[in-house]
Amino acid sequence: MDYFGSTDPRLMPKHLFWGAVHIDYESAVRGNPEKQNYSVCPRYWFMDADFVCKGCGKNFTWTAGEQKAWFEDYYFWIDSSPRQCKACRADRRHLAALRAEYDSMVAAARPKEAIAEKRRVMEVICELEAALARLPDKMMETKRLFEHQIQKHSKPTHPTAGNLPG
Repeated sequence: MDYFGSTDPRLMPKHLFWGAVHIDYESAVRGNPEKQNYSVCPRYWFMDADFVCKGCGKNFTWTAGEQKAWFEDYYFWIDSSPRQCKACRADRRHLAALRAEYDSMVAAARPKEAIAEKRRVMEVICELEAALARLPDKMMETKRLFEHQIQKHSKPTHPTAGNLPG
């Protein structure tokens, strides 16, 4: 008797591939339920499945090997599936890392003499702004303040030979 596709990948519950536009049953790789996080229904098989990325709208394939790693190495909940392609997930992680960098260094960049830190914070803000278009008001306020402080620091405070009158 077959339970949840235990003997045939075509008999696996369809909810395990919810949102898939295509499932390649020929790519089936046997799963190990003892290594999976589930309450009722394990994944007896992993198969290449095509999804539409919620980020860029392009089709991507979630391979049987990636699924096996997700569920048996990383211990994701068995009903989970990716909603974005690898590139969009990498972009999301990169933006999260930039935001974490901003959060961790903005306080250290506040002192007047921390010009290098201000410049890095500005780079991070500009990259976030290019990717997200709209940033929190407080971050935009910090950007304006640091721009002003950097410009002020760049201006000479005393006359040099080239700037002497007359």
